[in-house]
Amino acid sequence: MKVTWGLENATFNPKTATTLGSYDGIHLGHKQILSRLRDRKKELNLERTLLITFHPHPQEVLRKNNTSVELLTTIDERLELIEKEGIDETLVIKFTREFSQTSYLDFFNDTIIKALGTKAMVVGFNHAFGRNREGDADRLKTLAPELGVTIEEVQPVSIDGISLSSSKIRLALKAGDIANANKWLGRPYSFTGNVVHGDALGRTLGYPTANLELDPSKLVPADGVYAATATVNGRHYRSALSIGNKPTTHTDGDRVIEALLIDFEGELYGKNITVECLQYLRPQEKFASLEELKLAIARDLEAVRLSKLSNKG
Repeated sequence: MKVTWGLENATFNPKTATTLGSYDGIHLGHKQILSRLRDRKKELNLERTLLITFHPHPQEVLRKNNTSVELLTTIDERLELIEKEGIDETLVIKFTREFSQTSYLDFFNDTIIKALGTKAMVVGFNHAFGRNREGDADRLKTLAPELGVTIEEVQPVSIDGISLSSSKIRLALKAGDIANANKWLGRPYSFTGNVVHGDALGRTLGYPTANLELDPSKLVPADGVYAATATVNGRHYRSALSIGNKPTTHTDGDRVIEALLIDFEGELYGKNITVECLQYLRPQEKFASLEELKLAIARDLEAVRLSKLSNKG
């Protein structure tokens, strides 16, 4: 997949099928839109499928009162997932407050049509863009035909009666509902972190863990212990993942993300580890002693070993 950074570097192709949006998570609803985009390319004998997305994420630029931004995917993760969907090109536009004031009419005419050559657009049911999100599907359907552009609105994907959205997946992850989050994503929720030095208590207990530092905008699931898969240098290891403030031993209350890799041998400091969250096992607990904590870790590892959630590792 070709990735173009910046509108100034975009290329014109008069046979382009385009979609537009943040696409955070690339969940099953997004995949349905991208599937129709590929179909429209074939149906209309076009040459290019083009996804327009933004970096930084609009929430990072427009947030108020220093509210935190919790994204399902970093820009690198998003691009990797888009490529897996068979999209020809992704255009990443730098999102600024000034850009947020662009009218949908100007963006549609000057960028989508004149600069990029769009002949067909595929959008989601709640899609809107431009200043004050005025460029919704209804307005596009009225505007586009006279400009020689077809607009297709894809209806929401529902699972068990629930209409999928990135915001619902975020809420599920923050509630520890990893099962539904993964079902709606169509894959395990994952994150990549750099292994940094921690308090080395796990090594003292006989269970050395990898202390992970993540991109600050990445959503971290609810506190608790999870069955997970960790990938290091292309190899997969079943793992116990702990998220929380380590109530038994931690005094400053800072949130810590630790992965205990089963059967891993070697040094991890400074390496990047990708963790897939597979199953919520238990909440964080404060144990009366380090010996009780050690026994709990052993039970967690046994639960991970017995899980049949992944054939990795």
